[in-house]
Amino acid sequence: MVDSISQDVLIIGSGLAGLRAAISSAATNEKLEIAVVSKVQVMRSHSVSAEGGTAAVLFEEEGDNQESHIYDTIKGSDFLADQDVAQRLVHDTPYEIYQLDHWGMPWSRRNDGRIDQRNFGGYSFPRATYAQDKVGFYEMQTLYDTSLRFDNIRFYNEWFCTSILTDENSFRGVTAIEMKTGNFFKLLAPAGIICTGGAGRIYSFSTYAYSSTPDGLDMAYRAGIGLKDMEFVQFHPTGILPSGILITEGARGEGGYLINSGGERFMKKYAPEKLELASRDIVSRAMIQEIQQGRGFKHESGADCLKLDLTHLGADRIK
Repeated sequence: MVDSISQDVLIIGSGLAGLRAAISSAATNEKLEIAVVSKVQVMRSHSVSAEGGTAAVLFEEEGDNQESHIYDTIKGSDFLADQDVAQRLVHDTPYEIYQLDHWGMPWSRRNDGRIDQRNFGGYSFPRATYAQDKVGFYEMQTLYDTSLRFDNIRFYNEWFCTSILTDENSFRGVTAIEMKTGNFFKLLAPAGIICTGGAGRIYSFSTYAYSSTPDGLDMAYRAGIGLKDMEFVQFHPTGILPSGILITEGARGEGGYLINSGGERFMKKYAPEKLELASRDIVSRAMIQEIQQGRGFKHESGADCLKLDLTHLGADRIK
């Protein structure tokens, strides 16, 4: 006999998307019972690992505008992105930045108190809002703290969802294992939102956490839910060998150089205007090409690599 637990909305995943969905659902109707189900404790969700920033047009009076942000987003996808989605993202993000600010997000700020922004890869204007080098951690902490204000949000931490339950092509819930006890449950609800993130750990070397496996994608596929653009996996250009721990894009945003074995700042050949701040796909392809053409370094682990040089920035700026 499998025990059943009934809720009104099931949110699978407790990262930034999952927490934001939970807050929005709970605020819509305080009588709704919201369940956030995650295979890890909330603050171990991989969203905490984001270091660099969140792009948003905040100060149009300084020269940025939403049309430019939309274009940068679509151009960065080689014009393959869903343009309606890109437009919605760009239009809604400034509100979300200020909403996080209202909820207590400790954004890094200018001397006049306004939210600071810096330049990142693929931008035509510095529009990355950031919080030191821990933007994901602080965004997660802010959303988690906010979610705890709602009595109708319940967390099922360390519950591993295994399958989506359907009836006549309608969502009915999920099956899940409570990892502490090994007990199997049916979590039932008339509505569900899948917020399980990426699948970077299908690759042997990755900046993703070990928890970033395609559980949600697998469940959706088996349930007959359409998946889109599965071939597009973004690789972050810079990480630490051999662990794969990410080196924030902020290192290049602050002026870091990518160097080959000849001491050459090679991005001048591939993106002479943007250099190290070209979009990630361009930087990644350039790095692979440099290595394939014999201009890489050999790491002590045996891996081929290139170097990120920050020495010219000085110790004070790096700190």
